[in-house]
Amino acid sequence: MEISGVNVFYIVPIMVFGPVVFFVLFKAIGIQTLFTLNDDQKELQRKSRALETALDIETAKSARYKKATLTPIKIAFQSILYVPFLLFIGYFSSYPSYQYAPENSAQIKLSLTLLGERKIPCTVRSVGEQSDLKPNMRTAKNCSRERNPVRVVFALDGKEVFNKSANPAGLRDDGPSSFYQTFIVPEGKHQLTVSIFNGDETIAIENFSHSIVLSSGQAIALTHSAKEGIVIH
Repeated sequence: MEISGVNVFYIVPIMVFGPVVFFVLFKAIGIQTLFTLNDDQKELQRKSRALETALDIETAKSARYKKATLTPIKIAFQSILYVPFLLFIGYFSSYPSYQYAPENSAQIKLSLTLLGERKIPCTVRSVGEQSDLKPNMRTAKNCSRERNPVRVVFALDGKEVFNKSANPAGLRDDGPSSFYQTFIVPEGKHQLTVSIFNGDETIAIENFSHSIVLSSGQAIALTHSAKEGIVIH
């Protein structure tokens, strides 16, 4: 059967389902906006839908990582796990007792920072030599930066207990030489002697000798300053 030359089997489905499809497109998808909204309104609606989608995603994430409610059973189970660990830490924070130095003893700390002599002695520039230099380099003396190592000898009650040499610090060997050592000594009176040598020289450039009485548990430090030399703290 045909209507105006078109088979009825093609016309009937279109007449039945056509309005339904158009209604879905018009209401659910928003095809009506093609007829009622201008370009600015369409862009605003697109951004609004994108924002709603982003909010839905964030809400889903928040729900996923929502903090679980603690129940008495959970608290009791966590206590069973944590209490032994806390007791273990608490015990070993105080026991067994540790004594750094034996009873009836004291400490002597050798902490020296020494600047060695220059390897090449400074020379005096003449007025003519200074005038040939740039204004910011016109100094009366010409000194090299490299310095010699320093050697320290420490004697306790007449017995040598420390004898070491240290190179100067710095990429150009122009920094100080550093020494650090701790000695445990019996309480009582002691004679301290420190000798400082420049490089491999056998004659000390500085000597220090001092008698001191140390009590049990006392700690002293021997340091050095350019003005006072060896100082006891």
